[in-house]
Amino acid sequence: MRNPNTEIIPTIKKRTLELLMEKNPDQIGMRDIAKACGITATNIYHYYRDKDSLFQAIGLDSIRALNEKIKASSLQGSDCKANIKNAISTFRDWCFENPRLALLVMQGFKSADDANADIIEEYYVCNRTGEELLKKALEEGLAESQNPRLEVGLLISGLWGCIEQVLLKKSNVEYWERGTAFTDAFIDLWMKSIFPADR
Repeated sequence: MRNPNTEIIPTIKKRTLELLMEKNPDQIGMRDIAKACGITATNIYHYYRDKDSLFQAIGLDSIRALNEKIKASSLQGSDCKANIKNAISTFRDWCFENPRLALLVMQGFKSADDANADIIEEYYVCNRTGEELLKKALEEGLAESQNPRLEVGLLISGLWGCIEQVLLKKSNVEYWERGTAFTDAFIDLWMKSIFPADR
């Protein structure tokens, strides 16, 4: 049996992402991807069982890259509180700078709920970074939280909801072009719930 050529994987992902920037996932088939890559659909099946697993791999790559940005920004503050605010802002700014990709990663790809637990956990790498930052703030006595994992999960879910409202122009009209101001209000509410000095 022929060994798969793993050097083609970056090309498959790159060309697929280019297609996803123009079309919705349900409008793209394996033949479309193969044509964009200059290979046959059969070749792609050496690496991905179906298009959803390919889209999920692209989503995970994006989440990992975003997490690296979050981690880097979380080292720039003067204290744990500033680092947390930097991390939150980095997540928000990435979404606004990459609206199409953010919508795909956060809601456009089929859920990987049939994957094994290790793969599912990879989708929460940004949450876990936030959780570590909050735990450090708790250890230093700067924050209050009974459940850091829950608090960070609520933050990301709520902040994404605000971002989505802006991206899809479902927020109040005055915030369609002022997404940072809209989301800053939510971030400030969350920060006040965690950091007693802000209340």
